[in-house]
Amino acid sequence: MVFRTRVYLLVVFLFILPACDSDPQATALSKRWSQHDWSQNQPELLVDINNDGIKERAMIGIGQRTLVVVAFLQDDVNKMDFVELFLNKPNQSNSICGVSATLRRESQKFKLPVKLSPEPQGYRNCPECEGVRVVDGQACDPFHIYWDHNNQMLSWWRY
Repeated sequence: MVFRTRVYLLVVFLFILPACDSDPQATALSKRWSQHDWSQNQPELLVDINNDGIKERAMIGIGQRTLVVVAFLQDDVNKMDFVELFLNKPNQSNSICGVSATLRRESQKFKLPVKLSPEPQGYRNCPECEGVRVVDGQACDPFHIYWDHNNQMLSWWRY
């Protein structure tokens, strides 16, 4: 009887183990953007991008023609927003220069430079406001990803 119970528990454990996803957010992104590489997201980048007092996870995925910056707005894998940018298209304002990039946390406590007049729609600068910066390792200006408070969505600005 004890042997049967142990075998039963082992079988149940073996069926449950694959169902336990260690990173459901990364899995959801890999399914939605299957051609993008999501492996560059360690260590995890947590940033309060929508200024709600809760840190959201920001991730970057790089494909052959585009890169995607995603912010999970809740633990639910379906509650996310994203910005998609082109790769290596020098004549487009929404393209990074190279074919790879990284994400960095960015404070929004400083006023934007005057040369960005008018200020990007829905942008807020305040001591607790945060965004992310997409840096491509080339000589190009980085993309600044922020929460558009007017439209309740991610947006970007660039010099």
